[in-house]
Amino acid sequence: MSGTTSDKEFYKIFGIVSLIIVLLAIVIAILSNVFASAVTNDYYDRAQEKATSERIAPSDKINLASNPTFKTEVIEIASSKSGKDVYNSVCMSCHMSGAAGAPITGESDQWSTRLAKGNTTLYSNAINGIGVMPAKGGLMSLSEDEVKLAVDYMIDQSK
Repeated sequence: MSGTTSDKEFYKIFGIVSLIIVLLAIVIAILSNVFASAVTNDYYDRAQEKATSERIAPSDKINLASNPTFKTEVIEIASSKSGKDVYNSVCMSCHMSGAAGAPITGESDQWSTRLAKGNTTLYSNAINGIGVMPAKGGLMSLSEDEVKLAVDYMIDQSK
């Protein structure tokens, strides 16, 4: 009989200890919830919202010229600076391959919708930049007239 009494005592102690552990876990969970809801961090919420909005921003606002992974070079253009010279020095790298969606020079179907908007719009886009194309093709030392000459050259080649 002494074996059964000790088993009863063991189960009684085990049950009490288990109950205390469960109640302690519940109390800790309630207290952590109370303290966590009392503490608010507005700075963290604003930083998280800002980071999220930057990640989901439209891709048409990306400027490749500002990307530090691209090598920046100063390109010297001959003193004649015809539209063909400017095109060959600055514009050809993208408008020959169609990089980043640039219309390929000589492909009239790619230029038709752009030509429909008029030369003033084409000049403005080339001077100020559009989409991933940087202003003046990335060579800020070009004058607006030189950029217009290059645009005219590309238009003539694409008709």
